[in-house]
Amino acid sequence: MSVYAIVILILVLFYTFYMGFNDGSTAIATTVVSRAVTPKQAIITAAITKFILPIAVFFLGSTSVASNINDSLVYGEFFQNISPEQGFAFVLSGMIGAIIWGAIAFAFKIPNTISHTLLGGIIGSAIGAFGFNSIQWTEYVLLNVVAMVLLAPLVGFILGYLFLLITKKLVRHAPRRMNNILQAVQRVNLIILTGAFSANNSQKALGIVFLLGTVGLAEFNGETLPLWLVILVAGALTLGMLFGGFRVMNTVGKKIFKITPIHSVVAQLTTSLVSIVGTGLGISLGMGQVMTSSVVGVGAAERYKAVHWTTAGKITLGWCLTLPISMLAGFGVYKLVALIMGI
Repeated sequence: MSVYAIVILILVLFYTFYMGFNDGSTAIATTVVSRAVTPKQAIITAAITKFILPIAVFFLGSTSVASNINDSLVYGEFFQNISPEQGFAFVLSGMIGAIIWGAIAFAFKIPNTISHTLLGGIIGSAIGAFGFNSIQWTEYVLLNVVAMVLLAPLVGFILGYLFLLITKKLVRHAPRRMNNILQAVQRVNLIILTGAFSANNSQKALGIVFLLGTVGLAEFNGETLPLWLVILVAGALTLGMLFGGFRVMNTVGKKIFKITPIHSVVAQLTTSLVSIVGTGLGISLGMGQVMTSSVVGVGAAERYKAVHWTTAGKITLGWCLTLPISMLAGFGVYKLVALIMGI
């Protein structure tokens, strides 16, 4: 493995830690706020799940999300006959661009979507390296990346809204012990939801690893991916979860809508459904987006005025800023790196 590849892998693991830190807190937020489990129990359960799922998915051979990041963002012809320095500058700049926007968003408490930060960084870097026409805009990017900024949360909102109305009708005559049942369901949902987050997020990291093989810096692909690398990615997600962002958890669980057990169950099920379908289709979803929009949908179905729409609006604005700014960052970093390296 080249020094170039090692540098990129370090950045990938750092970014994976950030995904676990941010999205991991989102995954457990409603379960903790509704008091189905304690924060400590939720974090430990989620951390174990986050470590196991990427490894399980690896053995099942499911890498559609990773493959799409590698194959469907940039036309393969632009990777032919490029030098190791060009390949390194391209992938490095995409990662640094994503990290820059992620750091700015974290420092200034700007809501962002981890998925689109990473994809935006790579797309911006590719535009800087190979030109605007190198991007597979009509074949993949416009629908599966750009449109997903709002389409995925819209689906989460609508399903959360409808599912709560249906659920309330089904349980309207339920006995008081229903709360105990809802708490038990949340504990199971916590594992399913965390697993869905982990499966999608781990493949985003592995998509960058596949890119290393595509640009000639390593020999990684879907068939030759070593187990130790999957374990490192799973470990980075788990560590991020353990260090978790309680600020994110508080926003999702309290500042949008006051969550009760039935709201938590519906939001979890909605998010799990969208996440599993998205991963199966090979789409890099903004997992926090789906969870947050599901909570908003559930809140709107319960009582429209009870939703803190100002907070929801700020979150949506942050999502809309993420892709263009991270693209700009990736583009700018590539131009600077190329200048320094004399490419």
